[in-house]
Amino acid sequence: MNSVEKISSLDNACAKLVQMDEIRHVAVINKLGRPVASKFKSGIPRLLDDEKIKMVYMQMMLDLRMRQELDEILGPIDYITSRRKNVMIISVPTTNHLVLISADKDTSSSKIIKRAEDLFDIIDLHQN
Repeated sequence: MNSVEKISSLDNACAKLVQMDEIRHVAVINKLGRPVASKFKSGIPRLLDDEKIKMVYMQMMLDLRMRQELDEILGPIDYITSRRKNVMIISVPTTNHLVLISADKDTSSSKIIKRAEDLFDIIDLHQN
């Protein structure tokens, strides 16, 4: 799969995931904390401006990297869920990326995580 095909596959997976009712935003972040694919749900106001969103991307990747320092002892991270007053943020690491999902605060994360793993793990398998 070439770079254009990879990005297209990631964009398509973001579009499929954001169709879930409870999801507001999906982004695929590279190892530098930069988005390689992203999709916002139309009709829902954004909680953060573009600069703050970029900051969150870098912060989430840095957080993941710091947590991965314990992988040998505790095992690898399956996902990270953070429930805030206004939103739930779910981070799902894949082989090559971090899938960052913003969802309604009162939703159940397990269904979202399963769907994200199904969509993005297949793409990662085809990239290697």
